[in-house]
This record gives sequence, structure tokens and C-alpha cells, in this order.
Amino acid sequence: MSRPEAIHPVLFIDNYFPVIDGVTETVHQYALHMNAPVVCPAMEKNYAEKYRFPYRLLVSRTVRAPFSRYASAVPKLDGKLAADIARETPDIFHIHSPSLLGSYALAQGRKMGIPVVGTFHSKYYDAILEFTKSRLIAKAVTAKIVRLYEQCDEVWACSGEAGETLRSYGYSKPYFVMPNGTDAAYPANAEELKERAASVFRIPRGKHILLFVGQQIWYKNQRLILDTFRLLCDRSNDYFLIMAGAGKDEKDIERYAASLNLTDDQIRFAGLIRDRDLLSGVYLNADLLFFPSVFDNAPLVLREAAVLGVPTLAVEGSNAAGAIRKNVSGFTAAAEPQDMRDEIVRIFSSGNLREIGRNAQATIPLSWEKLIPKVLEEYRAVIGRHRDRAGQ
Repeated sequence: MSRPEAIHPVLFIDNYFPVIDGVTETVHQYALHMNAPVVCPAMEKNYAEKYRFPYRLLVSRTVRAPFSRYASAVPKLDGKLAADIARETPDIFHIHSPSLLGSYALAQGRKMGIPVVGTFHSKYYDAILEFTKSRLIAKAVTAKIVRLYEQCDEVWACSGEAGETLRSYGYSKPYFVMPNGTDAAYPANAEELKERAASVFRIPRGKHILLFVGQQIWYKNQRLILDTFRLLCDRSNDYFLIMAGAGKDEKDIERYAASLNLTDDQIRFAGLIRDRDLLSGVYLNADLLFFPSVFDNAPLVLREAAVLGVPTLAVEGSNAAGAIRKNVSGFTAAAEPQDMRDEIVRIFSSGNLREIGRNAQATIPLSWEKLIPKVLEEYRAVIGRHRDRAGQ
């Protein structure tokens, strides 16, 4: 039996390390498991020297973005980027963000006769509206994003809920559901990791530990988290909240927590945790991942928590809640502080939290090792259809 033809994908993303979010992690894992090059902007000075991975980084020329310490790609002004990509002998391009490098990938794909896949990861309308405060601008930019996806040879959504969000933006063509993976192995040294994290972040014993992991940006719904937690603390001193992650609003979020009179005995801002073992230890200390974001489509943090037996509380009806079977592998509640508080009280009084965690562990995670062969199989199908249309 002959072995399948090798696939040579090139991945495109408009924001990469040190920005760490679900899209960055997805691209990183794709690149690691397929030894695929990543086309990205030079986010910082001396970028290629600072960030060294087992795969290649094809760094685009950039300009400094206003109000940001990072830079934006200007691939059309980069005279050598196209040649760098061609040297990889690619046979498929995969867009993971529909901005400047996404448009560039489409144009280069047409020139080189290479099919282009685009994955819809995020609720772009919400993010643009948050940034610009203008519905008119958000609608116009979102319409442009939809046009980009409709030019792709195939569009992937990281969940059915994400696909329907794209439909709500006006996308009218088919999409293929390709879920995100995760590191789906429970660590053999779990107790050691748990103890280390408890020591580093001074996590108290004997309390119900709630955890948020993600970018510290307001549209992740941190205000709801903090308002809910204030109500919990008004009721009992049995709760402790860990907020892990960094972002442009982190100082404002910390100030808001202080305005609610939440003290160091009640809340810990852990910052960005780059050490994966240390982050696993934080998850292992948690009883519940509190992730009420209505922005995320298929959050990796929910899957990371599930690997370690930690169930999630999400907003009822949100895309993030799509992976959860309510009261079986996780929990949902309305996006109101009182409703969330009441649900958390119920969760901890029900006595079946560990069972729900085991169910999450058994049903939610999909390892990258199992996912990547599915990715490659679909790449082959896209390439085959593209060749058929071209009469090759």
C-alpha cells in the first residue's frame, strides 16, 4: 500500500508571539506537528532571532501600528517574502487571520496556482466594534472579511457555532468544521505541578478556587467575572479567584477589582504564564474554570482545563458553551452577575463537581496528535479538488 503524498502547507497569521491566544496556539501546534512554515509579521525588534522554533518563521516586513508596541505586516512592500515562500515548495496555503497577510496569501495562491484554506477563529465584528466603537466601521470591515473568506477554496470553522456566526456576518458558501486540538495528556507529575503553582501564586487551601485564563481585555467579560465574584464574597469567604493572562486592559481590570474592594486574600492576578507546566499546575489547583466570554468561538482554555479534569462555567447559548453538555460535562448560566453567582453556589453545593470534571476530561479534549491527520486528510481533499478544477 503506497504512502499518502506529502503535504507542504504554509500557514499565515497576522499576530504571533508574544501575543498568546487560541489562534496563536493553534498555528503553533499546526506548525510543530506538520513542520510547516509560518508567515507572520516581525512583532518586535530582532524577531527572528528572539523567537526560534523547530519550524521556519517567514517574517514579513512591517510598519509600527499606532497605539501598539507591536507591528503590522506590509507584505506587498516586502520584496523577498514571495521568494521565501516559493522556496518552501508549498502546495496549499492556510490563512488563520483575515487581514493583510490573509489577503496576501490569497493573491499569492492565485499567482502560484495553490489552493487556499481559511479558518474562521474569532468574532471579528465584536473585536472591531470594541476597538473602534463604531458599528458602521465594524460592519464595513466585517463585510470585507466575509469577502476574503468567500474567495478561499475552502473555509473551516473551529465549531458549528463558529460557522453559524460566520453565516450571520453574511457568508453564504459552505464551511467545513475542523475543531481545535489540545495537549490531551494528564501529567504523571500532577501533584508536583499543583504544589509548585500553589507556592508560586500563593493559592490558599480549603477554598473554592475559580480560574479565568485568557487575554485581559474587557470583551472577554471580565467585568461579569469580577461583579459575580464580589457577590460570592458578600455571601461567603469560601471563594478565591485567579485571573491568569495579560492584555491591553489588564491594569484597568485590576483597578476595577480594587474598586470592588477585592483584596489579595480573595483574588490573585497571575499575569501571563508562559511556562506550560506552571500553567498546568494552576489548572490543577482550580475547581472551576469561570469563562463567561461571549467573544470566543471554541476556546482552547476550556479544552486545556478539561484535560486536567476541570469543568467550565460558560454563558448559556454562547459559542464557547458549544463543547459543553450542561450539567454533564460543564455548566452554563445567563450572563448576569446574580445568575452566575447562584449557579456557582449551586455547583459547589451539588457534590458532583468531580464527576462533571471527569466527564469533561472524557468527552471534550481532542489531542493534536489525533487532529493533525484529519487536517492533512482535508488538505489532500482540497488540493485534489483544486487540481480537478484546473484540469491537472
